[in-house]
Amino acid sequence: MSIGVHSLVKHKTGNIIGRVISLLSRQDKPWAMVDWGNSGISMHAVSDLIEVTQENRRS
Repeated sequence: MSIGVHSLVKHKTGNIIGRVISLLSRQDKPWAMVDWGNSGISMHAVSDLIEVTQENRRS
């Protein structure tokens, strides 16, 4: 699976689950804008994000 718009993700250093609201493609590194709910919206390198599946959603 790959991260796309509407994917549920968490940052590799955190526990908060957010939703990707847009993607920005750069040749060197793709970026994602993530809505973290009450924690706000921020941009992250896609390589720093982990896609959350139904199996690992609660961990």
